[in-house]
Amino acid sequence: MRVLIMAFFVFMGMVGTVSAQEFYKEGAFTVRKVEGACKLEIALPLDKEKDTAAILAIFPKDEYYGELFTERKRIGLAQKKVDIIFDKEKPRSINFVPKTDGNDDYWRWQYLESTKGMLDEVKRRNNMVVKFSNGKKSFEFTVSLKGSTKAVTTLLQCK
Repeated sequence: MRVLIMAFFVFMGMVGTVSAQEFYKEGAFTVRKVEGACKLEIALPLDKEKDTAAILAIFPKDEYYGELFTERKRIGLAQKKVDIIFDKEKPRSINFVPKTDGNDDYWRWQYLESTKGMLDEVKRRNNMVVKFSNGKKSFEFTVSLKGSTKAVTTLLQCK
């Protein structure tokens, strides 16, 4: 059985109700431990803006769903699926788990059905493109994976 981690705990941890421990942060990559589960968060800025508009979160264990956080005001709720492309290869489409989305004042979040094998791709590849639509507008984020090997290694060592 796969496990849903309540995504808002990451942000609630900053308020003090649930702790979110940060193990690594460099560039677009953050390794965090929330409610006993470690995950790699990849920040996705819009265009050349530095502020993060979305976050893709990948867990090291297959029994957890992946997560996609989207900024509520600029993006809203992503629809149906997310496409992930590594180094201009064939896109990998990942559907959202139905009826599991949530939100707070700033973020919306959804769970991805399967991110199996994705950590290895993040570690080995040079670039990643993340695409999705909110039903009205399509969004595309390109992330350089330079430095991702250290982030993935830290994630796999996180306990």
